[in-house]
Amino acid sequence: MKYKGLYRGTTKIFVNGYFYRNPVLIAALGLYPVAAAGYNLRNAVELSLLFLFLSLPVGLIACMVGQMIPYWARPGVILAAAGVCWLPAAWLTERVLPGSITALGMFGGLMVCNSVILSRATEYDVTHIAPAVVADAVGSSVGFALVICFCGIVRELWLKGSLWGVNTGVYGTGDGGISLPFFGFILVGFLAAFLQWINRVRGDKQKKGMRE
Repeated sequence: MKYKGLYRGTTKIFVNGYFYRNPVLIAALGLYPVAAAGYNLRNAVELSLLFLFLSLPVGLIACMVGQMIPYWARPGVILAAAGVCWLPAAWLTERVLPGSITALGMFGGLMVCNSVILSRATEYDVTHIAPAVVADAVGSSVGFALVICFCGIVRELWLKGSLWGVNTGVYGTGDGGISLPFFGFILVGFLAAFLQWINRVRGDKQKKGMRE
């Protein structure tokens, strides 16, 4: 029964991380890489992998030593830990998709201070057990990937009519404004509104079920 409860708990944390409480759409975290760098599918996948490989070790470090660090010092310590963890995370991303880090340029380096990773590490991971931290990190990584990959697909198709650099036969407008951050923020805004609607409908159904 103990393990069944742990499984249900971590599953709920994972689902909340990638969907119902998606950190990008609900908390408006990690918007910059989505809006600025998620203008094609390859960039989106590269950043998603880097996010996963970075958030897991940072979260576990925060879980293990976070309580030993004064609250005021945690942001700086977690940021330093993210800087150290970035090196193996970048290496793993390169192993999966060669040339990724070079192609991402400054966007890859800026993942060290990604607000999703830092906020989860300093606020959530320090007060939860390792299985919950792993479930949250993986769920948040999937949630981040869903948002940035959706935006990357829409923008690449709209701009060039291609996916991963391969022509799809879809007419691309060639409008350079689509690759600008402003357009990315608009896409994220529509996604956030849609998720808020889903959560409101879900909440209404739960309240109705409780009354019945």
